[in-house]
Amino acid sequence: MTRLNLILFFSLILSALGLVNSQHKARNLYIELERAGQESKEIEQEYGQLQLEQSTWAMHSRIEQIASTQLQMQVPDARHVQVVPSQELQTNSTLEVKQKSLAKVAP
Repeated sequence: MTRLNLILFFSLILSALGLVNSQHKARNLYIELERAGQESKEIEQEYGQLQLEQSTWAMHSRIEQIASTQLQMQVPDARHVQVVPSQELQTNSTLEVKQKSLAKVAP
């Protein structure tokens, strides 16, 4: 009987130590989870601030002001502006011209 009591006593002690150890690990993991959540919130806030800053730096009026003051750039007159069509438009118009010329040749 004493032997059985000793075995039960040591199993109880080991079980209690295992419970304490698992609770300690669970608390540490919970603390780590909370820290990660807080860090995530801070990063999201910083990201929002960076997006706002980027939109401020990329404002059209600011770019236009820098171009005119620092780089001495000016908007050209309308007679000096030449519009160059894109490659896709050139290809489409070339195809249309070829189709029209083929339509004229074909009976």
